[in-house]
Amino acid sequence: MVETEPERYALRVASATAAASGSQLAGVYLHGSAALGGFDARRSDVDILVVCDAPIKSAQQRAVAKALSEQILPCPGRGLELSIVTLQVSQHPVAEPAFELHLTTAPEDTKVIDGHQRGGDPDLVLHFAVCRRAGRLIGPGLPAAEAFGPVPGDLVAAQLATELRWGAEHAPDEYAVLNACRAWRFAVDGALVSKIDGGQWALGRTRDPERELIKIALDKQRSLPAAELDRCAVKQFVRQALTHLTRRRHNTNPAASGFRPGW
Repeated sequence: MVETEPERYALRVASATAAASGSQLAGVYLHGSAALGGFDARRSDVDILVVCDAPIKSAQQRAVAKALSEQILPCPGRGLELSIVTLQVSQHPVAEPAFELHLTTAPEDTKVIDGHQRGGDPDLVLHFAVCRRAGRLIGPGLPAAEAFGPVPGDLVAAQLATELRWGAEHAPDEYAVLNACRAWRFAVDGALVSKIDGGQWALGRTRDPERELIKIALDKQRSLPAAELDRCAVKQFVRQALTHLTRRRHNTNPAASGFRPGW
């Protein structure tokens, strides 16, 4: 049942993508904060993965990009972030999955990328993992657990580490802190959660000054009044999360997959 505004929007995206591409879709999946929790229309993207049965051609790419533009299909969040991949790719995750099309519609970051001209997108590793675990199928299609193959834990940990390093240098401080919290959570029990849930989890496992750092980050993420975060403290917290991930990778069977407690 479609209940939330992101889900209603995703249903329109699914319909528009199917019509514009003329392709047989294996499924359309809502992921990110709209699926994991913590969606805030003021600052959250609507994240969608489209899985098609076969590659799409350049003309189909252009038609999809036009149909999903902000002018034609306004997004109820900061913007749409969508990737199209084939079923063959989604069922067999690798470090840099190939993709057919990637587009974003946020005003400050609007782009359309032809996947046929690129080697692959490592960001898809986490998107696949989240979709398999918590993705919401929008409209008809394969259940997420059938559309997305198990993602090896070492690939997830490696990509989380890459995101942590990027966030510490380029993202808002609250993003960096809460992203570190959810990476830490994954390192402990293999769960993939939202930034808000990661922060809440970490609150019960820290003492000041780290606890205060997380509280401020959560307030900022919720657009509540909050003090400024100390950059040095943020970077130190990120380094600690990276240490947790490194230990996990060294203590994990690379062939393991799934997200079960204690894994």
